[in-house]
Order: sequence, then C-alpha cells, then structure tokens
Amino acid sequence: MKKILKLVPLFVLSILLVSCNNYKEADVNLDTINTDKANNSEIVLSAGELNSLDSIMGQMLQKYSDIVYKKSKGRIYIELYASGQLGDERSQMQAVQMGALDIFRANTIFVGDFGAKKLNLFGLPYLFSSREHLWKVLDSDIGTELMNDMVESNLGMRGLCYLEEGSRHFFVANKKIEKPEDLKGLKLRVSETSILLDTVKALGASPTPLSFGELYTSLQTGVVDGAEQPITGYYSNSFYEVAPNFVLDSHTYSPGMLVISDRTWNKLDSKDQKILLAAGKELEKYNKKFTDKEEKNLLDKLKNKGIDVVKPDDLSEWQAKVEPIYEKYGSDYKKLINEIRDMEDK
Repeated sequence: MKKILKLVPLFVLSILLVSCNNYKEADVNLDTINTDKANNSEIVLSAGELNSLDSIMGQMLQKYSDIVYKKSKGRIYIELYASGQLGDERSQMQAVQMGALDIFRANTIFVGDFGAKKLNLFGLPYLFSSREHLWKVLDSDIGTELMNDMVESNLGMRGLCYLEEGSRHFFVANKKIEKPEDLKGLKLRVSETSILLDTVKALGASPTPLSFGELYTSLQTGVVDGAEQPITGYYSNSFYEVAPNFVLDSHTYSPGMLVISDRTWNKLDSKDQKILLAAGKELEKYNKKFTDKEEKNLLDKLKNKGIDVVKPDDLSEWQAKVEPIYEKYGSDYKKLINEIRDMEDK
C-alpha cells in the first residue's frame, strides 16, 4: 500500500490554515515526532492538540498513537502536533474538514457549533451529575447516536472515540465565588462556543472570548476577572497563581472527541479503519481511569497550596439560572435529554 503522508510539508498546511483567519504560524516541536517510526511506517497520519503533551489530553493523544502503532504492527504511525502548533481550535477543525489535517482532539460542543447540533447536548449546563453518569451515556446507544451526528450532518469528519478530562468549573482572581450571584458583572474568559457564551450570560457574567494562550497574563493584568476549566487544566496551566478562587460547580461536563477527516478515512481500507476504531475503544477505558485518579490527585495538591476551593451545597439555584439554555439548545431534543437524565439512576 502506498504511504499516506498528509502532514508535512507544513507550508502547505499553513497556506490552508491562513485562509481560516485564526491561524498563527508556530514552530513545530520535532521532539514530538519519532522520525524512525515515521520513516518506517506504511501510513503516517497527523494529529493536532491544543494542549501540551504533558496535559491529560496530550497524554491521551500520545497513548492513542502508541496503541495504533502496536495494533497495526508498526504499519500506522500518528505524528503529534501539540500546544496549538497548527493553530487554534477553529483553524484545526477547518483543516480536518479540508483534509489538510488527519486527526484532531476536539471538544464536542465546539463540533456542535460546526453543525452537529446533537453534540450541543453535551454542553447543556448541569446535565451530568458525575463522571460515572457521563460514561454511562458515552458507552450507550445515545453516545453512539450523538457521535454519528457528525456523519449525518456531512461535516467532512467523523468521531473515533470520546475522551474526557473532568467537568468544568469557574475560577476568578479577586473574589470568592459561592453562589451564582457572585459571578454577576465579572468578565469571564470562555472558549468561543455559543452554548458556553450563553451559559455564562445566563449566570450574570460577561463572557469574554480570548485566546487560551493569552489567559494567564489576562488574569494577571485584569483584562478578565476569571475563566472556567477542568481541574486538570486549571492546575497544569498554573491558573491558581493568578486566580486562586475556585468553585467546584461542574457546570459543563462536555467530553472531547478524536475526530478524523473523511478524506483520510476514505483512503484507508476497512482493516485499517477497524484498527483506528478499536484503538479508540481501548483509549476510552484507559482515559476514564487515568482522569479520575489524576483529578483527585490534583485537587488535593490545590488544597495543599491553600487554594480556596468551594463546593456548593446546593446546585439548584445555579441550575435555575440556566434553564433558558435548555430552551434554546435542547427544545428539539427533549426526549434525548430525559433519557440522559434517567441514566443517572440506572
């Protein structure tokens, strides 16, 4: 079989991504690429990640590359481009659609903004009560149905597996947060996805889209008052240094997803497609255990550093504030929402 080399030369990818407006060219860290594996493999695929390789999602992408290499007996190698080396989330998603990038670890609600509307359900605030509840859904027919919405929506990409790094929580620089009213008037950085922007508005804060790479200094200088991240992202990016008020509200439990370009997928034979999917299932099991352990470990570290971690006694007032979000994004999927809620008790 002929080699599939779709990653480098990077200048081709750069030209494509420049047309997406948001792309900022960055140096490629060649230490993340095993040239021996790349040169000796029959198929070489590119994979993009916004976070660093030592983050949970970066480690998951590395694990996926290792699993695929092993399952294919060295025939398929996935080269990793982490830390946003290939652009921001929108740029890399568009590159996957065009076939300029093979694989990307996307957030499901960001994919929802691209047209797979059912995936917006993952972003509905306070829909999932726990990691166990989330994975019950992801492992069910509902999880399959939501992932397949990418194909049915003709986005030019499809899902390989789900990944998660924990639920998202709010943190601010100079104010303790105990109830939703405490967020009123604060400028909070959120990723530029419709459902998150509207959720923050519903809670009384002012959503402020901002490049993730600028968040630390923006918190430090007061450009924004706070933001929201999983515990893992809050810790690994040292946001606790400039925003030490952390509230465990778990407003969104949106998982990530490895997506692959349809142009790449259609060039693979069925045997190799099955390898990528089987590797995804193996990665999901690994991810669930890894993240659960890591999240508990980091929460203990934060408390030991003296970070003010607040856990609301009652989320009902938070949930009441965001009811309009369900009307806007969930009105067409009330049956699915009820089925997801029912799975909490099964």
